[in-house]
Amino acid sequence: MKNILAVLLTFIAVSIPVISQSVTNQSVTVTNQSVTVTNQSVTVSVGAGESWKASPQFAIWLEDVSGNYIRTLYVTKKAAKKSFIFSLKDGRPESLPVWYAAAKNDIPAEQKTKSKVDAVTSATPKGGVIFNVEIEEECVIKAEFNMSFDYNEVYTKKNSGVNGQPSVVYSALLPAKFEEEIKLDFVGTGSLEGKDGKIQYSTVGLTSALSIVKAVIVKKNNR
Repeated sequence: MKNILAVLLTFIAVSIPVISQSVTNQSVTVTNQSVTVTNQSVTVSVGAGESWKASPQFAIWLEDVSGNYIRTLYVTKKAAKKSFIFSLKDGRPESLPVWYAAAKNDIPAEQKTKSKVDAVTSATPKGGVIFNVEIEEECVIKAEFNMSFDYNEVYTKKNSGVNGQPSVVYSALLPAKFEEEIKLDFVGTGSLEGKDGKIQYSTVGLTSALSIVKAVIVKKNNR
């Protein structure tokens, strides 16, 4: 009887580590398989509208689905450098208040040098802008536009400063692996005084500001 008990105890002692090692190895394998990050290549097209007369300031950037800033895809030279005529050191935060609040002056690496900025953002992009970029698989794209001295009966020189009408903001969700073209929708305006980055969901008093751009479209590129 003692011999049988000794054999059983020896069998159990040998078997337990083997089982534990097998489970541990399996869990590591599952973890390694779950870490996968891929991007998608897209073309962003900004079509000039009827009110694209002078040189409008604009920025295009990405946020995650929770509204957290990811990165800037494109921003005009004056807005990036805050080099507005007769402006303070902080530039004109009311020109693109939503982008300034989100990005905190983060600009694409290729636009940080003078030569690249001049090439990518011409002084007066009369026909709009088209560029290719790699984006995250699922994110939100936003674009903000503003034109100085864009006055009308509601937004006058007396009550709206240099801006005239406030900046206009467009947005769209870019799902993972989308196939169709996606057009950004108008979602509101930025702060007239540039005091914060909130979007006001209203078109009251807007006229020419709504036709600065004809459309902002994102199209997936075939690899």
